[in-house]
Formats: sequence, structure tokens, C-alpha cells
Amino acid sequence: MNRSRFLAMLALSLLALAFTDPAFAQQVRATAGKNGCVLTNDGRQTCGAAAQSRTQVVDANGSPVAAGNKGTVIGGRPPGCPHRYCGCGLRKYLGLADKRLNLASNWARLFPRVAGPRAGVAAVRSGHVMYIEGAAGDGQWMVRDYNSGGGLSRLHVRSVRGYTFVNPHGGLGSG
Repeated sequence: MNRSRFLAMLALSLLALAFTDPAFAQQVRATAGKNGCVLTNDGRQTCGAAAQSRTQVVDANGSPVAAGNKGTVIGGRPPGCPHRYCGCGLRKYLGLADKRLNLASNWARLFPRVAGPRAGVAAVRSGHVMYIEGAAGDGQWMVRDYNSGGGLSRLHVRSVRGYTFVNPHGGLGSG
């Protein structure tokens, strides 16, 4: 009886050690992506050794940005933007001067619509707008999302189901 209890405790201890060992945790993180692949900033998927070397994410200026569990944090509220800043942040990122775009719903009114999601279009719904950087697979998209939660802006993978898609490079309408 004591021997079987000892063996059971030893097995549990070894399992606990395996799950808390940093090398094991690293292995899980490295293979957590689909087929061991990672999504790059430009929306491309890289696999294997290339995936390991492409894990650092940079902003538009080439500066490294902090990565977290909920995507890559690219900043907070841009200077001069209102409290609800998704439209303003995206407007500034794209270099658009029209302040009517600070209001998310104006993106759907002022830009030409496109049939579906693709890189380079904006996804708009009531009260929010985000920019699609690229496909992430399985119906998910890498998006540039200003005011994505907690007062932060992120690059992260999201579903765009239920959004309207507009081409912010297609010229402003009179709305």
C-alpha cells in the first residue's frame, strides 16, 4: 500500500514538474500556432525555423512593440483623438485629414463599400472601425484595432463577421 502511494505521488510530482518546466512551456508556445506557424505583421504566415525568427513585431516606423496575450499592443490613444478613438486612430494611421472619420459610422457612409474582407480594407460596425492587415486563416483576420479594449490599440486576430467593409483608399464621398 505504501509503495503504490509512493509511486503515485512520484508520478504526480513528475507530471507537475513537466508542466511547470520552462522548456516544456516554451515548446507549447512554439507549437501553439496552427502547424507551428506564426502570422507576421504583413498578414503572411511563416512556419518552421522562419516562424521562430519572425516573432518580433514592429510598428509602422520599424520600432519593436510589446506583445501580450491579447495581441500586440501598438499604443494607446493618439494625441488629439477623442475618448472613443478607433476612427481617429485609424484616420491618423492612414494619413487622412477629414475629422468626420473620428466617428466610426462615418467610415461606412463616406467610403465605397467592398464585397468582403481582404487586406487593406476597413471593417466597420456600429460604434467601431478597424483596419484589416491580412488573413489569419479559419475565417479570422489580423486587424489593426485602435481602442480595442483597456484604452489600448492592438494588432490582433479577430473575426470580422457582421462588419461592413469599405475601401479607405477609394476616395471620400460627400456623405
